[in-house]
Amino acid sequence: MSGEGYRVLLLSRSWGKRLREKGFTWDQIADVLELTHNAGPLRRYRLAHGRTAAEVVSMVNDADPAGTACMREARLYSFETWPEAGRRPSARLLAMLAKIYQTAATCLVTDDVLSTCSAVDRDEIDGADFRDLDVNRPREARVTMEPSAAATPTDTSLLDASACVRLLRAIDVEETDVKRRELLFQLALVLGGSKALDFLRILTPDEEDRLAGVLRNTCRVDETTARTFEKLTMHARQADDKFGPVSLLPVVNGHRTALAQILARESMSPMLRDRLLSSYAQLSQLSGFLAYDLLDYAAAEHAANDGLRAALELGDPTSIGYMHCRMSTMAAYRQQATAALDHAFAARGWAARSPSKLLRAQAESVTSQAHALGGKALASAQARDSAMALAAAPGDSEPAFLYWVSPSMIESKAARSLIWLRQAGPAVTAAQRSLAGLDPSYKRERAFALVQYAEAMILAKEIPEATSRLAEAAGIAAKHSSARPIDQLKRVRAHLEPWAGDSHVRRLDETLRFHGLKAQPISV
Repeated sequence: MSGEGYRVLLLSRSWGKRLREKGFTWDQIADVLELTHNAGPLRRYRLAHGRTAAEVVSMVNDADPAGTACMREARLYSFETWPEAGRRPSARLLAMLAKIYQTAATCLVTDDVLSTCSAVDRDEIDGADFRDLDVNRPREARVTMEPSAAATPTDTSLLDASACVRLLRAIDVEETDVKRRELLFQLALVLGGSKALDFLRILTPDEEDRLAGVLRNTCRVDETTARTFEKLTMHARQADDKFGPVSLLPVVNGHRTALAQILARESMSPMLRDRLLSSYAQLSQLSGFLAYDLLDYAAAEHAANDGLRAALELGDPTSIGYMHCRMSTMAAYRQQATAALDHAFAARGWAARSPSKLLRAQAESVTSQAHALGGKALASAQARDSAMALAAAPGDSEPAFLYWVSPSMIESKAARSLIWLRQAGPAVTAAQRSLAGLDPSYKRERAFALVQYAEAMILAKEIPEATSRLAEAAGIAAKHSSARPIDQLKRVRAHLEPWAGDSHVRRLDETLRFHGLKAQPISV
């Protein structure tokens, strides 16, 4: 075997191992190799299994009890180059190889070759199907009424063949070193796909090597491992501002799953376990937020509750309080006043035990929203004023994950509370302050602030200004993968139905249609 051929075999063997761990069938792995290797089906299936020609030849000869196979390596290489060169394999040999490769014999020849086979050979090839030997092949579900047979949701983070091809091509473009290319593939495959490559760029080579060793269970968890997951977790939070939930959620879930597996199997010092558990709680919270941002409430609640359990196990008041803040926000968005207030009070209690002023500001802000949703104007105003004062004077050592809490963000939440209370003037003022102070990189939050400003202007019967702000929000929302600003924009547009014939509203509808956001009016 040439040096290049051996390199291809080693690389394919490693890819095949990782893809099998992700649940790929042998057929799917061969499909991936078809798009990355210029080879016929017989060679692709051998590479998918990571076997040398000598190994396959030995298996073929062993499978023939009569000893008549007498296969040699050179002959197998010749069969693998057919029909461009070499010799044509017999139907009997294709059936034997199909059993070895746990596939169907029809997958080992091209359609053109199959069409030239005799009727007898075609029957033998069609009848040789050994895909049931592949343990990764999905089995047919048995119809039953037993409670234990309840279906489990599909793992949407699992990469399919086309996603693996994109990942391999992305790695080929950015990395020429073969060894590092293999390492990046292994890490990205576990951590969420091609988008995970953006995360791996922030790691040093030593951190990458150590992380790969821990994920393969060949290295023990150490301080470097904890620091690496902390870096990745913080980067994931900040990446939301850039990528949005659609592309980021699979990466966050990949990190979260990997970390859960490490926590479940590894023995480590209490200090290291607490650090990894903290990262896991944050990733769970972020996963819940991203799912909520896509209006997938069931997935959001599942991840948020998982994060809360981890935070409670950790016993950190800041993490627990923050989880309750996020859960209160989700409940308020869904107009669940009682649940929003319950989480807000819990957040307040835990924030009182935390040294973080920004957490207390957030807790007061969600409490203000919950009171507003319940129609308690005075209680909402008191909590809102407290939140503004705390956000304006953060502590000296605030948690890094609260980097986004600012007076402008609090003003945005205040605008929403004032709209619920039907206080048009103060809501307009809060929305204006929020827009003036928001960091331009927070595109989703700016879209929300513009929609809230427009809703406040509708309350004030300022229709031209409201439509102008909604048009601006539509331009931002259409370029972001978050579903919530679009959802809110359509709901606010429904408030404009009494003015549907107004020229400003008609121009707004044209803008919404241009961005693909026009929908049927929503009853409010």
